[in-house]
Amino acid sequence: MSGLAHLLAYGVPWWLWGIAGLLAVAALARVAGPRAALTATAVLAFVLAHRKGAQQGYSQAMKEGERDAERILDTARAARSGADLRDGDARRLRDDDGFRRK
Repeated sequence: MSGLAHLLAYGVPWWLWGIAGLLAVAALARVAGPRAALTATAVLAFVLAHRKGAQQGYSQAMKEGERDAERILDTARAARSGADLRDGDARRLRDDDGFRRK
């Protein structure tokens, strides 16, 4: 998805799309009549519900991604500090893991 399409889909709040859509429906009502405006209003309601759901899903996915990344970073930090503590012990300098290396 291009950057502009992504910005328009997820960066512009759904209610701004609703305001623009209502202005378009009002213009359509003056040009094509109330029946066309009623149909356009139904389509607009469907599109706005879809936009709102997509934006909420995107927001939730971003929050989950940030939470998962933070959890992974915490695990890595804990492993690194554990390794530093274990490797910093001078008494274990000559410990052998049982594997014979040549």
